[in-house]
Amino acid sequence: MADAPAHEPPKPPPTLPEADVAALREAGLAWSQAPGRPRPGADVAPDLDVTETRGRPGGHYVRVVRPQTQGFETVAPGWLEATPRATQPTTDMGRFRRRLRTVILGQPLSSSRVLHERLNKVRALPVLSSDALSSVAYATEQIVLVLAVAGATAVSTDLLPIMGVIAALIIIVCLSYRQTIKAYPQGGGSYIVAKDNLGPVAGLVAGSALMTDYILTVAVSVASGYDQIQSVFPAAANYRVLACIAVIVLIAVANLRGLRQAGNIFAAPTYLFIFAIILTVVVNLFRLITGSIHPTGTSINIPITESFTDLGGMLLVLLFLKAFSSGCSALTGIEAISDGILAFKVPEWRNARTTLTIMGTLCVIMFCGITIGTEVLGVSIRNSADPCYQSVILQQAAHAFTSPLQCVKGHAVFAGATGLGEGLFIFVGVATTAVLLLAANTSFSDFPRLFFFLARDEYAPHQFRRLGDRLAYSNGIIMLALFSCLLIFIFQGDVSRLIPLYAIGVFLAFTLSQAGMVVRWLKRREKGWHHGLPLNAVGMTMTFIVFLVTAISKLPESLIIVIIVPSAVSLFLAIHRHYVDAKGQQTTEVPTEPGKIHPVCIVPVDQLNNVAFQSMAMARSLSEQVIAVHVCFDPDHMALLRARWDAWGNHVPLVIVESPFRSVLRPLLHYIDAIDKQITDGTLVVVLPELVATRWWHQLLHNQFPLRVKAALLFRPGTVVVSVPYHLQHHRHKEADEAL
Repeated sequence: MADAPAHEPPKPPPTLPEADVAALREAGLAWSQAPGRPRPGADVAPDLDVTETRGRPGGHYVRVVRPQTQGFETVAPGWLEATPRATQPTTDMGRFRRRLRTVILGQPLSSSRVLHERLNKVRALPVLSSDALSSVAYATEQIVLVLAVAGATAVSTDLLPIMGVIAALIIIVCLSYRQTIKAYPQGGGSYIVAKDNLGPVAGLVAGSALMTDYILTVAVSVASGYDQIQSVFPAAANYRVLACIAVIVLIAVANLRGLRQAGNIFAAPTYLFIFAIILTVVVNLFRLITGSIHPTGTSINIPITESFTDLGGMLLVLLFLKAFSSGCSALTGIEAISDGILAFKVPEWRNARTTLTIMGTLCVIMFCGITIGTEVLGVSIRNSADPCYQSVILQQAAHAFTSPLQCVKGHAVFAGATGLGEGLFIFVGVATTAVLLLAANTSFSDFPRLFFFLARDEYAPHQFRRLGDRLAYSNGIIMLALFSCLLIFIFQGDVSRLIPLYAIGVFLAFTLSQAGMVVRWLKRREKGWHHGLPLNAVGMTMTFIVFLVTAISKLPESLIIVIIVPSAVSLFLAIHRHYVDAKGQQTTEVPTEPGKIHPVCIVPVDQLNNVAFQSMAMARSLSEQVIAVHVCFDPDHMALLRARWDAWGNHVPLVIVESPFRSVLRPLLHYIDAIDKQITDGTLVVVLPELVATRWWHQLLHNQFPLRVKAALLFRPGTVVVSVPYHLQHHRHKEADEAL
């Protein structure tokens, strides 16, 4: 596909309210009538083109030269485009940092490339669905581990009913989000839908819940992937935390390189995982039909508390609900596609709906296939620390390609395996490990977009609206990586400690999103609402029930979410109040009309030299009222400065402030306050000579007094600070300048 043009034709100016037009015209009139206007033509932007006269006598011609070193291209009158040259750093350290960033992230991309960085359906499926697809690798196992408390009979009795409810739930949620994507083609995440239909607070609750879920998704996915590695290499447990953090950093770097780059990186593992799971299910089905394998039954090799061996009816119900809530982790990540609609190529919403349908179909097929295989063939339930531990996925692969797990002398072995069978078994294990480790990529795609929407609505810092060098929301990616690494460190990468916090937030977001769609259908009665309303109503009801079941069954861990979500909502509201207050409290201490500005300049000086002359000349160009101030505690130095000042001619009034207590900054600030009180209609301007060193370590060798003055005056309303820099130059540079 050919590149899009760098620039679109200028759009017609937007229609402004009449009040704004009147105010702007009044301000323009005041400017045009201000005394002391610049010379004619000074209000026209200077042209960067340089004209040169060429040719011999009698044959002169004028040539227009556009120096490449300027780093700009003219698009239209008054409209320049900054070329890559204009973005290049000028210092050695800056150039080193730029080269390092280029090596890690790649060359910066132009904004005109944003459409080309979007994803087609083939790339979008692994980028936005890796979380949902990979959840089948541990959803069945989480159900089995909970049911094992009641014994092997409970596993064989309750596993399929739980699977059926979860599969139905996946289908209903996917159908509901298809309606959401169509209704919100520019992005229909839970935050946007809830805020648009239920109000800002409901939107923030949904956004906070999703934020929590995205962070947990990264931690759980990476930790689950490491479980697969640890089951093959038990010694890897010693490096668990560092390895998980390293994986998170690598995924973050891949996403910082841009959406398309991430799609290229994560496509292969995701598609290999899909192929591996479907191959495993199909081979097991074929071998069962042909009679080449037989069920081995379920064996439980983990310690069970005796009080649970004879569970009462109520406890069995609670156990069933807890197993169901653990299995509902299979639904995490379904909302990712509706959050990332704008990541798709045109037409965005149609491609998003198609991808969502494919993802939901694959999730149901793989989840049901693994669960039915576990029910029919049996499973060996062991503690993850057991040397004979194998995940449910690997046990299914063992049935398909080698033989059922046998624990011989504390080690897992598969008797009678062929070379091809062993290779396919290893292939399933590697593909599962890779997709679990990389499933965190879904969060890295959607978390930054969620914060972009929050920042756009001024509920999060504006920095999250910024696109990075590679057209990715870099600040959101970095923030997610930091929080996820912190979570891995706190919980030491233990999946069993992270899972209780998992999926609660996502079902709260599901419920609010579906409720928002129900309200939208009822209010707007848009085309197709007769079909959309029942789907979203059923989805809202079921996800709300699952949310309650998950929250109750995971007590007291779920109380942490009760603390996190309201705290995050309060923080977002506080940020919003600040932005609203900042807009309402924006005042101008300095007049906005040139004719009403009467500057009074104060110039702090230390010596009467070229630096002082430069600063006082700048001050005199701004105002006829200039005061030089010298604060000192050395009488000899004060006398010498006064003598030099008189010899110079005393062209600028000098005020010497003696400081017997050897303080310089505070007396200067008090003097500025005293002068300011005497000014009735003037604007106080402090002109500061400021050293600009050529090396960073030069800063350690010079007094940073101007910086301290600027920092002190920054919070002083009505005072303008003008910096007049002077640079240190090498002698060779100075001699070259003189030669020119």
